[in-house]
Amino acid sequence: MSGTTNIDLARSALKRGGRWLRGALRAVEDERWDDVVYSSQMAVEQASKAVLIALGVEYPKEHDVSTAFKEISRIKGVPEWFVKIIDDLACNISELAELRGLAGYGYEKGLDAEYFKDYAPIAYERAKKHYEACARLLFELYDINLT
Repeated sequence: MSGTTNIDLARSALKRGGRWLRGALRAVEDERWDDVVYSSQMAVEQASKAVLIALGVEYPKEHDVSTAFKEISRIKGVPEWFVKIIDDLACNISELAELRGLAGYGYEKGLDAEYFKDYAPIAYERAKKHYEACARLLFELYDINLT
């Protein structure tokens, strides 16, 4: 992908996160609770990686990038409103990453979609707020606008 910038990659990652978020909403509507959690995690992961890519922060090639995400608070130019919520966002990343495997493969442990029924709407709301915060930051800093 010659000529691709970090901002181009960030835009692509954010778009992908938006698609996962829409999938999570559809899963809520269909009462596919395990899919809600899995898709919410993927939305959070992609939106978080979009921010990390745009800011040039190295991150591990794994689902839980919360430690790298916390580094954002040290970067000059990151708005104060975002710095104030970084710990909450990092918590979203790690909590959903921890549940991702269970949501995707819980059947191996005898779990079905109902296992996630109570948590799924919470996961979706957290993912939505997380995505919106990341999208707002990318818009403010780099004029990345997906609408």
